[in-house]
Amino acid sequence: MSALLRYTVKKILIGIPVIFLVTIILFSIMQLMPGDPIDLLLPPGSRVSEEKIQEIKRTWGLDKPLIIQYFYWVSHILRGDFGYSFVTKLPVSNLLYARIPYTLQLMLTSQALAFLIGIPLGVAAALRRGRFTDSLIMVGTAVLWSTPGYWLGLMLMLAFGFYLRVLPISGAFSPASMVLPVATLTLPYLGMVARLMRTEMLEVLGEDYIRTAWAKGLPSRRVVLRHALRNALIPVTVLFFLNLPWMLGGAVVVEIIFAWPGMGTLLYNSIVMQDYPVVMAIIFIIAVLTVICNTLGDVVSAFLDPRIRLEKGEY
Repeated sequence: MSALLRYTVKKILIGIPVIFLVTIILFSIMQLMPGDPIDLLLPPGSRVSEEKIQEIKRTWGLDKPLIIQYFYWVSHILRGDFGYSFVTKLPVSNLLYARIPYTLQLMLTSQALAFLIGIPLGVAAALRRGRFTDSLIMVGTAVLWSTPGYWLGLMLMLAFGFYLRVLPISGAFSPASMVLPVATLTLPYLGMVARLMRTEMLEVLGEDYIRTAWAKGLPSRRVVLRHALRNALIPVTVLFFLNLPWMLGGAVVVEIIFAWPGMGTLLYNSIVMQDYPVVMAIIFIIAVLTVICNTLGDVVSAFLDPRIRLEKGEY
């Protein structure tokens, strides 16, 4: 077994108990939430007998001890079965499948734009360190990175939706509906990517092998692209995976602001309606995505830079 494969297996084995710990914490928190699930399962204002209440509890498995309910829930989610919504009485999986594509559209488009724009900006700032271009890029990216997503979304909505009236401000009725939500997600992350790229590029440009390449008279384009940029991209590439769960969290706020029919809107509505099976399913998916992305980030980092495995004694 190769060192990289051993390293990957080790990271996966570490991630599995983390996921189960998340399920325990999530299930425990849901038990402490206010409200009785039975009230949500009954029609508003209805009066039913105690026998009917006990029958509903047996149907939904609420009559069993909490430890049995936990293992019952975990055994089902491992098969992709998240139960039924208390509010709509529909399978939670169906609700998620209808919303996930919309969230993925926002996340992947925003992530791609943030890196495609942020990386060249960071490289340009590093190559012009101390000049006006560097200062302009750094000030602009600092402002973007520190801007709250909800405030940025509202400002874009006011500017392009209410005053200029050139873009829709809610819903997902056309490709134009994606512009404002994607911009709201992209701009802060673009600032983070650009600043990280500049920092890594400056560090690599100060290495001995780069100075040797300059001294040999190699073309500037070759030194920057083939030697400096390749190594500077390693931590930025890892950031791509680590950034996905954070972007999903940001997508929740953006979807609520722009009434985007994704998982974020579903999570918010489910919390308001105390639809606990849906809430637990979405938070579980976010937690699993976080573990998977962190594992991928570690593995990609070890693949691109074998020194990481050396430091951890994998050879």
